[in-house]
Amino acid sequence: MTVDGAEILGRRVVYRSSVFDVSEQRFRFADGAEHACAVVEHPGAVAIVALDDAGRWLLIEQYRLPTGGVLLEIPAGTLEPGEAPELTAHRELREETGFAAASLERLGGIWMAPGFCTEFIHYFVARGLRADPLPHDADERISAPVAYAFDEVLAAIEAGRICDAKSVVAALLYERWLRGPGNAAARP
Repeated sequence: MTVDGAEILGRRVVYRSSVFDVSEQRFRFADGAEHACAVVEHPGAVAIVALDDAGRWLLIEQYRLPTGGVLLEIPAGTLEPGEAPELTAHRELREETGFAAASLERLGGIWMAPGFCTEFIHYFVARGLRADPLPHDADERISAPVAYAFDEVLAAIEAGRICDAKSVVAALLYERWLRGPGNAAARP
């Protein structure tokens, strides 16, 4: 198989978890050079800028074991096998904030760590929120959502209170979205 100038020569899964696999892969560039790479194979995720009726972001606090503490962040979650990103976004929004959205609009997407991981995050703006909760996943500890105006989100990023990559990127994508045609009504 050839992908963008590199031929995959072999793949061996060395670790399986409930969320991702880790594989060792060998590949060859078009110039004949061969290399090995460990790859975290992740199904992808969604991240949601959930806007209340006043245009404020709904942020949650969630315990994150790798950080050793609680992070202030936007709602997000992992794609289930075969699940469209829009469906994941609707489900995760209900699980993490207790609200369903009347509309979702795509903001864009990013590779989280393309040097070793296949995780791609799809970003959405959710509007027309109404209470419609789903239970949190068993391994999640999430606070009730707190509303932040966009300038407060930016200040929290500047102060280091919002410091996870997906939420920081969301601010950049949202700012670009606000400048887009037809989004004047969404401006705070």
